[in-house]
Amino acid sequence: MIDLFKYEKRTDYAHMAPNDKAIWERFIDAYPTAYSHVQYDFRVGDAPAFNTLMDDGADWEQDKLYRKRIDVLGYTENRIDVIELKPRAGTSTIGQVEAYRELLLRDEMPNKKIGMVIITDFLMPNMEYLCKQKGVQIIII
Repeated sequence: MIDLFKYEKRTDYAHMAPNDKAIWERFIDAYPTAYSHVQYDFRVGDAPAFNTLMDDGADWEQDKLYRKRIDVLGYTENRIDVIELKPRAGTSTIGQVEAYRELLLRDEMPNKKIGMVIITDFLMPNMEYLCKQKGVQIIII
């Protein structure tokens, strides 16, 4: 189980790039009560098959290196949001957050509604329309 953190600014966020961190911290400042808890760098999906003939039996959790990584899972009382942080988010980010949602549903079978959120610093053309069509919340911060 990956660590569950209180929703607040931290000194470090697992595997978060500096531009993503800046976007996330502006979001926390703007929406201080959006979530109660969060998880960072949450892994979903399948890892490739490993060659067990070359393995001494210890996998050192190598599968984590190959699985998809959700930037943030945001928890409210009734919902879990799959959150993708992306400077200048484009249309591929919509597919990314949709795929992560599906893998989370398959892998974890959560008992809450799963939302999809893209948090970005710039609204690229067509993103508002496409996100609305796909049920993805887009937040420009």
